[in-house]
Amino acid sequence: MKNIKPRIAISFSGGRTSAVMTKLCVEQYKDTHDIVVIFANTGSEHINTLKFVDQCDKAFNWNVVWVEALVDPRNRKGIRHKVVDYETASRDHKPLRDIFSKHGLSGPGYPHCTRDSKEYPINSYLMRDLGWERGSYWTCIGIRADEIDRVNSNKDKYKLLYPLVDAGWNKSDVLNECNSWAFDLDLKGEHYGNCVWCWKKSTRKLMTLAQDDESIFDFAKEMEEKYSEKVINPEHKEHKRYFFRERMTVADIIKLSKELEFTPYSDKLDQQMQFNFMSPSYDMTLDTGESCGESCEIMSDIS
Repeated sequence: MKNIKPRIAISFSGGRTSAVMTKLCVEQYKDTHDIVVIFANTGSEHINTLKFVDQCDKAFNWNVVWVEALVDPRNRKGIRHKVVDYETASRDHKPLRDIFSKHGLSGPGYPHCTRDSKEYPINSYLMRDLGWERGSYWTCIGIRADEIDRVNSNKDKYKLLYPLVDAGWNKSDVLNECNSWAFDLDLKGEHYGNCVWCWKKSTRKLMTLAQDDESIFDFAKEMEEKYSEKVINPEHKEHKRYFFRERMTVADIIKLSKELEFTPYSDKLDQQMQFNFMSPSYDMTLDTGESCGESCEIMSDIS
């Protein structure tokens, strides 16, 4: 009888932390486990995030599988996946555009964007293309020891592994590892990571992005205009949806960036704060953020 190796699915988000986690896991488990490394592209990632995924794949021979959400506009039809690659991956927001068209805007009260654009396509690929049933594998997620508040409280129930948390790796450990590589994630700052306009980022990050280039929010503005009042379920009373905290719109973010005196976000400022609520650099209103720093990890919004 053929021995079946334990299975591990590695969710590579495209950030540095996730890349380091992926490298360590592949090195540790490649001879003892069946491993698949998956990157789920939302279409709103920074172009250099896509480049970084491709560079990691080629440098470390991970055989990364690139997937995108395949959305059926009909009711009661779930999200599946399509396999793409670095060359064919969406750069025009299409996966998220299709998701918002069917399910309405995502936001603090309805964080379905990560689920629909990442979790569902990954699960679809594993089941439909590999035959991996849910519960037959563990999923490795790139969250560090200094981000332990982002660890899912039901990780054992969902078979989630957090290798960097278990190993005690923090942000400086990740940066030191990345500094030893011949390439890096080339972003202007951490606030540009993954979906550049992401509503999960802190208000300070969003205002800094708006100061840098208002066009970053063109897609979000288009989606607001089309779907902020979309009726998702005719049987329920609907209310207007907002992408950003405090029921803010793109126009509100841009206005704040012009009128509010604030210190723009920088990686140096982030180092000063280091998630320290008592730091004089930390502002509860401007720096409160969800599970999105330089990356957005699956299962971080589900308990």
